[in-house]
Amino acid sequence: MIKRISNYSRHIVFGISLAMLLMSPLRAIDDGKCDIVGVTPAAPTICGVAAQGGMLYGEVRGWDVYAGDVKISNRGVFVIGLDRDAADTLKLKFCKQSGGACQTYSYPIKQRKYIEQHVKVAERFDEDKQSPELKKRIVAEAARVQSVRAAALDDTTLYFMNMRMPDDLKKYKMGSLFGSRRVFNNVPKSPHKGVDFSMPAGAPLYPIADGVVIMAEGEHFYNGNIVMVSHGHGIVSAYLHMSKIDVHVGDMVNDKTILGRVGSTGRSSGAHLHLGLYHGQTAIDPALFIVKGGAQNVRN
Repeated sequence: MIKRISNYSRHIVFGISLAMLLMSPLRAIDDGKCDIVGVTPAAPTICGVAAQGGMLYGEVRGWDVYAGDVKISNRGVFVIGLDRDAADTLKLKFCKQSGGACQTYSYPIKQRKYIEQHVKVAERFDEDKQSPELKKRIVAEAARVQSVRAAALDDTTLYFMNMRMPDDLKKYKMGSLFGSRRVFNNVPKSPHKGVDFSMPAGAPLYPIADGVVIMAEGEHFYNGNIVMVSHGHGIVSAYLHMSKIDVHVGDMVNDKTILGRVGSTGRSSGAHLHLGLYHGQTAIDPALFIVKGGAQNVRN
């Protein structure tokens, strides 16, 4: 049973007797609060972490919410991920479902600084040494992952409200932070899209929230053995480089479910867990929502 936290409600009047009730039962992990305020006093107060790598969310009744021209609300709940390089201001548009008034509000997004990390991996991961056939495989695997994440946007469960640090994960060191500039074998690559935990091979892996398994596949060239779990409204956690997978697509998982075991499959320099968190195709920072003090370090 998901605990719905309705700790406040607020009426916003748009000046022509139109009112929106914005209730925010959703709450960021790590003592995060529904206290994200807009640039103007009239802006609805929403939930989440308003920083690069964070996400914002809330519940609306009778209104649709848009980021640009993209509708981000579904069955009364809206969620938006903020990528590593999100601009310093986010504009959200609230439109009455019965037609008529729309109002756009701006929210300040905290900017972050990122470190650079150099990693040595096997030469087969150097792009200039990869055959056309291998490159085709890599593209197909990436497309498959993106397709599965896209489908998760239709999941209207609210399990992501209860993200947590699995007990077994608490004893391991977290490194290779989200957003780090990655240099593999002296060649700059895309920034790190998750966090890594130094763990021994064979250690069990548990999900960071309840949900349903939407991918459980072996031997992706870069990801290795990968499991992805949908937690609702496009929030997906990903567990990479596993030595063994113990779940199947469609399985419901909770804090007692072993997803699989730590390994060093795919592009990996040693046994560890790469934990990713996404909203659709947008990578967000897991540490903000599962690590004690993570959200507080970047809150405005």
